[in-house]
Amino acid sequence: MIPQYASALFISDLHLTPSMPLTAQRFFDFCEKDAPKVEAVFILGDLFEYWVGDDAAQHSPFQQEVKHALATLSTKVKTYYLHGNRDFLVGKHFLSKTGMTFMPDPSKINIAGSEYVLCHGDSLCTADIGYQVFRGWVRKAWIQKLFLKLPLKWRRSIANHLRNNSGV
Repeated sequence: MIPQYASALFISDLHLTPSMPLTAQRFFDFCEKDAPKVEAVFILGDLFEYWVGDDAAQHSPFQQEVKHALATLSTKVKTYYLHGNRDFLVGKHFLSKTGMTFMPDPSKINIAGSEYVLCHGDSLCTADIGYQVFRGWVRKAWIQKLFLKLPLKWRRSIANHLRNNSGV
Protein backbone atom coordinates (compact mmCIF):
# COMPACT_ATOMS: atom_id res chain seq x y z
CA MET A 1 0.00 0.00 0.00
CA ILE A 2 1.33 3.44 -0.96
CA PRO A 3 1.51 5.91 1.96
CA GLN A 4 -0.84 8.86 1.37
CA TYR A 5 -0.61 12.24 3.07
CA ALA A 6 -1.96 15.73 2.47
CA SER A 7 1.34 17.37 3.44
CA ALA A 8 4.94 16.32 3.90
CA LEU A 9 8.49 17.57 4.29
CA PHE A 10 11.61 15.93 2.91
CA ILE A 11 15.20 16.12 4.11
CA SER A 12 18.29 14.45 2.75
CA ASP A 13 22.07 14.57 2.97
CA LEU A 14 22.38 16.55 6.19
CA HIS A 15 25.53 14.57 7.08
CA LEU A 16 25.05 15.40 10.76
CA THR A 17 28.21 15.38 12.82
CA PRO A 18 29.25 17.08 16.07
CA SER A 19 31.88 19.01 14.10
CA MET A 20 29.10 20.95 12.32
CA PRO A 21 27.03 22.37 15.20
CA LEU A 22 25.14 24.91 13.08
CA THR A 23 23.80 22.19 10.79
CA ALA A 24 22.89 20.09 13.82
CA GLN A 25 21.07 23.00 15.45
CA ARG A 26 19.11 23.66 12.28
CA PHE A 27 18.09 19.99 12.25
CA PHE A 28 16.97 20.16 15.89
CA ASP A 29 15.00 23.35 15.13
CA PHE A 30 13.43 21.63 12.10
CA CYS A 31 12.32 18.70 14.27
CA GLU A 32 10.88 20.99 16.92
CA LYS A 33 9.31 23.79 14.87
CA ASP A 34 8.79 22.97 11.19
CA ALA A 35 8.29 19.23 10.91
CA PRO A 36 5.31 18.98 13.32
CA LYS A 37 3.29 21.22 10.97
CA VAL A 38 2.91 18.46 8.35
CA GLU A 39 1.49 14.93 8.32
CA ALA A 40 4.71 13.14 7.36
CA VAL A 41 8.47 13.65 7.29
CA PHE A 42 10.64 11.68 4.90
CA ILE A 43 14.36 11.39 5.64
CA LEU A 44 15.94 10.30 2.37
CA GLY A 45 19.32 9.13 3.58
CA ASP A 46 22.63 10.44 4.82
CA LEU A 47 21.15 11.99 7.92
CA PHE A 48 24.53 11.23 9.50
CA GLU A 49 28.02 11.81 8.13
CA TYR A 50 28.47 8.08 8.59
CA TRP A 51 26.81 5.27 10.54
CA VAL A 52 28.77 2.17 11.49
CA GLY A 53 26.02 0.34 13.36
CA ASP A 54 23.27 1.01 15.86
CA ASP A 55 25.57 -0.09 18.69
CA ALA A 56 27.92 2.83 17.95
CA ALA A 57 25.18 5.34 18.79
CA GLN A 58 25.26 4.19 22.42
CA HIS A 59 28.76 5.67 22.73
CA SER A 60 27.97 9.01 21.11
CA PRO A 61 26.21 11.77 23.07
CA PHE A 62 25.60 13.54 19.75
CA GLN A 63 23.86 10.55 18.19
CA GLN A 64 21.84 10.14 21.38
CA GLU A 65 20.69 13.75 21.03
CA VAL A 66 19.66 13.14 17.41
CA LYS A 67 17.88 9.95 18.46
CA HIS A 68 15.95 11.87 21.12
CA ALA A 69 14.93 14.59 18.63
CA LEU A 70 13.69 11.96 16.17
CA ALA A 71 11.83 10.03 18.86
CA THR A 72 10.08 13.23 19.97
CA LEU A 73 9.26 14.13 16.36
CA SER A 74 7.84 10.66 15.68
CA THR A 75 5.28 11.15 18.46
CA LYS A 76 3.93 14.17 16.57
CA VAL A 77 4.20 13.20 12.90
CA LYS A 78 4.70 10.02 10.87
CA THR A 79 8.45 9.83 10.17
CA TYR A 80 10.05 7.66 7.48
CA TYR A 81 13.68 6.71 6.94
CA LEU A 82 15.30 5.65 3.68
CA HIS A 83 18.97 4.64 3.70
CA GLY A 84 21.65 6.73 2.03
CA ASN A 85 25.16 5.83 0.95
CA ARG A 86 26.69 6.84 4.30
CA ASP A 87 24.07 5.52 6.68
CA PHE A 88 22.82 2.29 5.10
CA LEU A 89 23.66 0.50 8.35
CA VAL A 90 20.96 2.35 10.29
CA GLY A 91 19.14 -0.67 11.63
CA LYS A 92 15.99 -1.92 13.28
CA HIS A 93 17.15 -1.01 16.78
CA PHE A 94 17.72 2.66 15.95
CA LEU A 95 14.50 2.86 13.94
CA SER A 96 12.58 1.27 16.81
CA LYS A 97 14.05 3.66 19.39
CA THR A 98 13.19 6.67 17.25
CA GLY A 99 9.74 5.50 16.17
CA MET A 100 10.61 5.90 12.50
CA THR A 101 9.33 3.63 9.74
CA PHE A 102 11.85 2.17 7.29
CA MET A 103 11.27 2.76 3.56
CA PRO A 104 13.06 0.69 0.93
CA ASP A 105 14.95 2.46 -1.85
CA PRO A 106 13.04 3.21 -4.08
CA SER A 107 9.55 3.73 -2.63
CA LYS A 108 6.32 5.22 -3.96
CA ILE A 109 4.28 7.74 -1.97
CA ASN A 110 1.22 9.90 -2.57
CA ILE A 111 1.19 13.51 -1.39
CA ALA A 112 -1.91 15.61 -1.96
CA GLY A 113 -3.11 13.29 -4.72
CA SER A 114 0.18 13.11 -6.65
CA GLU A 115 2.43 10.06 -6.74
CA TYR A 116 6.19 10.33 -6.26
CA VAL A 117 9.08 7.89 -6.26
CA LEU A 118 11.57 8.43 -3.45
CA CYS A 119 15.16 7.28 -3.55
CA HIS A 120 18.58 8.31 -2.34
CA GLY A 121 20.57 10.05 -5.03
CA ASP A 122 23.45 7.57 -5.08
CA SER A 123 21.21 5.05 -6.81
CA LEU A 124 21.07 7.45 -9.76
CA CYS A 125 24.87 7.56 -10.26
CA THR A 126 24.51 4.96 -12.99
CA ALA A 127 27.58 6.06 -14.97
CA ASP A 128 29.81 5.19 -12.01
CA ILE A 129 29.86 1.44 -12.55
CA GLY A 130 32.50 0.85 -9.86
CA TYR A 131 30.40 2.62 -7.26
CA GLN A 132 27.24 0.75 -8.26
CA VAL A 133 29.08 -2.57 -7.87
CA PHE A 134 30.37 -1.44 -4.45
CA ARG A 135 26.84 -0.29 -3.50
CA GLY A 136 25.41 -3.66 -4.48
CA TRP A 137 27.92 -5.49 -2.32
CA VAL A 138 27.66 -3.37 0.82
CA ARG A 139 23.86 -3.53 0.72
CA LYS A 140 23.93 -7.34 0.98
CA ALA A 141 22.69 -8.50 4.39
CA TRP A 142 25.51 -11.02 4.89
CA ILE A 143 28.20 -8.40 4.16
CA GLN A 144 26.56 -6.03 6.63
CA LYS A 145 26.39 -8.75 9.30
CA LEU A 146 30.11 -9.47 8.85
CA PHE A 147 30.99 -5.78 9.03
CA LEU A 148 28.91 -5.28 12.19
CA LYS A 149 30.85 -8.09 13.88
CA LEU A 150 34.09 -6.09 13.55
CA PRO A 151 35.25 -4.07 16.56
CA LEU A 152 33.75 -0.58 16.63
CA LYS A 153 37.20 1.02 16.30
CA TRP A 154 37.82 -0.88 13.04
CA ARG A 155 34.39 0.03 11.66
CA ARG A 156 35.00 3.72 12.34
CA SER A 157 38.42 3.50 10.72
CA ILE A 158 36.99 1.82 7.60
CA ALA A 159 34.18 4.39 7.41
CA ASN A 160 36.64 7.28 7.67
CA HIS A 161 38.84 5.74 4.98
CA LEU A 162 35.87 5.30 2.63
CA ARG A 163 34.60 8.80 3.37
CA ASN A 164 37.97 10.38 2.66
CA ASN A 165 38.32 8.49 -0.63
CA SER A 166 34.75 8.79 -1.91
CA GLY A 167 33.52 10.75 -4.86
CA VAL A 168 29.88 10.11 -3.92
